[in-house]
Amino acid sequence: MRRSGKIIVLLVPIIALAAGGGAWFFFLRGRHHATPPEKSFALALTELTVNLADTDRPHHLSASVTLAIKGAEPEKAATECDAQMKDAVLMVMSQHRYDELLTTEGKQALREQILTEVGKVLAERKLTVDDVLFTAFLMD
Repeated sequence: MRRSGKIIVLLVPIIALAAGGGAWFFFLRGRHHATPPEKSFALALTELTVNLADTDRPHHLSASVTLAIKGAEPEKAATECDAQMKDAVLMVMSQHRYDELLTTEGKQALREQILTEVGKVLAERKLTVDDVLFTAFLMD
């Protein structure tokens, strides 16, 4: 065999291996490092009762709230900080007045504030709150 024929015979497998390695790197490199999908968990905080911030006469709010929580292990982390989340919700609820919460806008503002404050508690555990749902809402 001539010298140029030997070079071609040696180069063809080397080029094929290089092409295969490049294809593997391009198409499969990220599959082993993919992040696990976030899990969702609904946590019910029931029968939360507070005095509202009214000064003219006493008013109360009794509510049940369900939090939609997302993260790697939301059940475990959410139960570990249950007391802190209840505290955050109660503190937000007690800042509102009866006349504010009579309106849809007032209830929506309360929902947004709960989402923000509970989100701060859960952020320490790398969790997020996707939604706040009122499952009971009674004022007197």
